[in-house]
Amino acid sequence: MNYKILIADDEKHILKSFQERLKEHKNIEPVFASKTKEVIDIVRKSPFEFAVIILDFHFGDEKTNGADVARELYKINPKLLILVFTSDESANTPIECLRAGVNDFINKGESLDEALSKILDYCKKFDETHRIYNPQNEKKEKYLINESLIESIGMVGRSDDLALVAEQIKKISETNSDVTVLIRGESGTGKELIATALHELSDRKDNKMIKINCGAIPANLLESELFGHEKGAFTGAVNKKIGKFQIAKNGTVFLDEIGDMPLDLQVKLLRFLQEGTIEPVGASGPIKVNVRVIAATHVNLEEAIETGKFREDLYYRLNVIPIRLSPLRARREDIEPLVMFFQKKFKIGINTKFLNKTILYLKSYDWKGNVRELENTVKRLLTLYSDQIITPEQLEGKFFNYNPSEMKDFDYDYPTFKEQLDNHIAEQEKDFFEYHYSRENSIRATAKKLLMPNATLQLKLKEFSITDKNN
Repeated sequence: MNYKILIADDEKHILKSFQERLKEHKNIEPVFASKTKEVIDIVRKSPFEFAVIILDFHFGDEKTNGADVARELYKINPKLLILVFTSDESANTPIECLRAGVNDFINKGESLDEALSKILDYCKKFDETHRIYNPQNEKKEKYLINESLIESIGMVGRSDDLALVAEQIKKISETNSDVTVLIRGESGTGKELIATALHELSDRKDNKMIKINCGAIPANLLESELFGHEKGAFTGAVNKKIGKFQIAKNGTVFLDEIGDMPLDLQVKLLRFLQEGTIEPVGASGPIKVNVRVIAATHVNLEEAIETGKFREDLYYRLNVIPIRLSPLRARREDIEPLVMFFQKKFKIGINTKFLNKTILYLKSYDWKGNVRELENTVKRLLTLYSDQIITPEQLEGKFFNYNPSEMKDFDYDYPTFKEQLDNHIAEQEKDFFEYHYSRENSIRATAKKLLMPNATLQLKLKEFSITDKNN
């Protein structure tokens, strides 16, 4: 994972030292600044790109200090991770920075190794809670190959499972454009897209593809819909009807949910697959038709055969080339590119950003409704949070039953908010002093590192009930 960091200091030798040392860290892209205005302009142009921002506390003769700059940066993006360089002996410097919201400090007396170690730690924290999802970060070589192959059949994804399906489709299309194919998979996985790819890549692509959902048409009308009927063939048949098989002449008929086809109609479909003929209702004889059949089902046809709901001989005629499409939960790598695809497709919330952690959260969900459920969820998110940053907290309770950690729901009346804010700052101060005190052997050593008088540190330790090691 690559990290972009901003280092701002008016002392050029410090910037140069970091520039030279960071050449060893190929995954870190540093940006340097020496003026406060320059820092603010850079962040304003790229408010979500920086993993960590390191600010000097004093910028030469400028009246604005690092705490002031941090306040301005937090107005641009309140979730920035900001560290401050300091060599100031004033005891108020750390307090002023903490009250501005700064996350931590880098003492200019520390070695460059110590400073880099702290920066890398905050880069990892940025990964977990702050990184805006960027598809380019995930484009490994294998994914690029898979995505290109999958895109060539008109689908979106990068998983090995889907890439194997794409390879299978291309091979079928290159060798036999007439072969019958049975596509199997859960509802919402994209079986119709597979059927479309098979047709579009076949020699029949210039002719019609007719799609029929066998479960969506009443059983008494399905036969007429597929094979047609003659005028007067039954009550209400006032005109002759041409069936879908004839309309799709020299093309493809896609029979979705074939497992829902009535048994008596299964016989007629079997006859077509065996002889290439159909017989419209009320017709005096069979009609020769040249179409390719692609079928799909989400039900277990083997079980349907056992219970007498599906003909075994028809199963073998349909199952010449089987294609099995895995559920989305078995190919979670496809979720990321699908989310980005749907964002472009809907053209709403085009500036909406997803936290990297949000994408990981979406990948952890089982998606029982598969791609169709993901598509509907992304559409709702883009509608509700248009041009915002979508966090895991915004998913909780609205789409999933998960309970993400670190959820805080502040009451927005001012007195309560002020109290909570003061408590939060006090907790930060306590953590700050407790952490540094725990790493040293004495008050004297800790105070020296923090550039503050011993007496001031003692008061702070007493205020936060931090035990003196020497007592």
